[in-house]
Amino acid sequence: MTSSADNNEILRLQSIAKFLDGYGIMIFIVIGTIGNLINILVFLRNKTLRQMSNCIFLIMLFTSNLTSLWTSRFPRSMVTITGIDPLVGNIVYCKIRWLFGRWSFYMSYIYICLSCIDRFLNTSHHERYRRLMTFKRAAIITIIISLIYFIIFIPDGIYYSGNGCTASNSDRALYAQFLNYFNLVACSCVPMVILAIFSILTWYNLYSVRNVHHSRLHRQVNLMMIVEFSVIFVGTTPNFLFNIYTQITQSMVKSNLRVAQEGVWRNVCVLFSFLLYAGTFYIYIIMSSAFRRNVKNAICFMRSNQLHSQTVPLQSKRTVV
Repeated sequence: MTSSADNNEILRLQSIAKFLDGYGIMIFIVIGTIGNLINILVFLRNKTLRQMSNCIFLIMLFTSNLTSLWTSRFPRSMVTITGIDPLVGNIVYCKIRWLFGRWSFYMSYIYICLSCIDRFLNTSHHERYRRLMTFKRAAIITIIISLIYFIIFIPDGIYYSGNGCTASNSDRALYAQFLNYFNLVACSCVPMVILAIFSILTWYNLYSVRNVHHSRLHRQVNLMMIVEFSVIFVGTTPNFLFNIYTQITQSMVKSNLRVAQEGVWRNVCVLFSFLLYAGTFYIYIIMSSAFRRNVKNAICFMRSNQLHSQTVPLQSKRTVV
């Protein structure tokens, strides 16, 4: 390629990367927000789902997804689309973004892994394993792990400050290096291994001849979880491989064209990883007729409440008259 052709190609790739980083992420934020809110409503409203041991993990997963989308992803998308950083001049949002945004990003992986382990125990042939994870134990595990991860990410809540919501590279250098390796392990290696192993084991339990009988809803929930784990595993694989590639090539001198190409691939991999944050509801809808009925009932319940709230004042007025 000539120098002019290289420059044109670089500009084209940068435009694609900007579109994916801005509008692509914003689309996922919208559909993810709708899906996670409905998930929370359905799981809290349905008594059978609410009493399942992994309900606490799933509720926290949906909550973490919402927190991550709006504290971590939304500011970045707004900067890319409008050039305006909502963190600048807003110290409260700045602290929330770098503390809860990073915390929720990691916790989504933790909760999906805990849910995967829980489904393996729940479908086990051994009664001792099925009784191992109770709702109370799930709540204790959730609190302990959440606090540990919260403490780990406190430094960024301290480093990022000021009107521009920036941090000193020299002050943060050691912690940033720690986060690079921690991200590779905690967000890539460990979750992928756990999801792969326990998804296979749960699948075996579900379709084993000697499997314990469950209600139809329980079986559909377990199947939903298996498909969810599999889709998320596939979705996080590209990001996992790209993170490894980034660590291996970080000391290399790269041309502007290669940097632009990597920018596009990085954003594509990030969008695939958004299946964890935005795709769970739509996986459930596709896989389970029982879940679709629960969603319909929840929406109808909300509408009936709205109609009731509008009817009551009218009736009271008539009574006064």
